[in-house]
Amino acid sequence: MYPASVASVVEVMGGRHVVGLAGDGLSDLEQAIEHGLPTVVARNVAASISPSDSVVRKRVMDMIASPATLKRRKTLSPEAGERAERLARITALAQQALGNTEDAQNWLTQPHMLFGHRRPIEVAATDLGARHVEQMLHDIEYSLPV
Repeated sequence: MYPASVASVVEVMGGRHVVGLAGDGLSDLEQAIEHGLPTVVARNVAASISPSDSVVRKRVMDMIASPATLKRRKTLSPEAGERAERLARITALAQQALGNTEDAQNWLTQPHMLFGHRRPIEVAATDLGARHVEQMLHDIEYSLPV
């Protein structure tokens, strides 16, 4: 089960026109990633997570692809596209669980003791870490103990 709506994830990435989706489904997003998302998606995801802190924004972009790759290429590799999707999904989930964009940005970018004093967005850089962050966001959204 995909934990967020595809539309909310695509919105974090910059919208349907940027991502180049043919439809609204998960398979459409999968195909777009496979064919190569535009590199601007990395910037959009980073800006959605941290619009004002350039250090965090740069760190998020580096988690998606190297600065040289972002300068040299017009599209992300499928692997980099998957990393961008994962961070966009975590961002969309945080917005959903916390109720608004600003609270989500604060939660994602502040060190958290349950993540070993690391930022949740940095924990989400790996698949296993993203699952941990998703579980915590699920618990927050449904008022379960974390």
